[in-house]
Amino acid sequence: MTRFLLLSISFLLATNAFSQNTNLSDYSYVVIPEQFDFLKGRDLYQMNSMSKFYFDKSGFNAYLADSAPNANRCDGLYANVEELKSILGTKLQIVLKDCNDNEIYRSQEGKSKYKEYDKTYQDALRKAFNSVEAMGVNQKDLVLLTDSSNSTAVSKQTNINSEEPELTKPKVSRVSGILLPDAKFSNYSNNGKTFLLRKTTEGYSLYEESASSEDGLLLKGKIIVMDNVVRYMDSSGNVSDAAFDPSGNLIVGNGSSKMIYLSQN
Repeated sequence: MTRFLLLSISFLLATNAFSQNTNLSDYSYVVIPEQFDFLKGRDLYQMNSMSKFYFDKSGFNAYLADSAPNANRCDGLYANVEELKSILGTKLQIVLKDCNDNEIYRSQEGKSKYKEYDKTYQDALRKAFNSVEAMGVNQKDLVLLTDSSNSTAVSKQTNINSEEPELTKPKVSRVSGILLPDAKFSNYSNNGKTFLLRKTTEGYSLYEESASSEDGLLLKGKIIVMDNVVRYMDSSGNVSDAAFDPSGNLIVGNGSSKMIYLSQN
């Protein structure tokens, strides 16, 4: 009897996980608020922009509320991050609701024990998103509404031989004659590894996602922007040229010795 009960519970859990995965993939976008209720400022500790980054990385079409697409409201999901009561450390959960305010998904808890607010919140958020990424969501194409009530489909797939839809173009801007990414966080890949590019006051910081690092991110180097000059300094202090191409790819190195980090945004 006990064995039958355990098997029944396991089957229900597996069915629920599959159902959640299917449901999330049936939506075409997710909207993240500009401020979470448990924090006292817009994008405080960069929690909202980081959430957008992690949703994009996990197969969602993610938008901050201020730039939400002109699409059918019920085609989208609406995200929130909740802080759970904890005596020691920080606990966060990601919650997704539909257009009728029904809860569709709740992630596993992300836990962190760092003392600094920014570090503990960002660490707990990253850990909470592990369960989101593990579901393998692949949201369907976003359908935009037009003034003439017609719908325009925007595909996540791009063709290098044809003009890309506007929303799939990497967000890079020309500043003082050089191209620079606009996003606070950008996702890159190189030789099968995943990297996070974080915008800073002096330029950008490049991190490699690594299980060997305590917080999951290993600092590889910094990109320093001064006027129209861009340089990359690795964690050992070695300096080389750096540049972003129109597709948002990062090119680091001198002469024939160059490394290309491919933009995944």
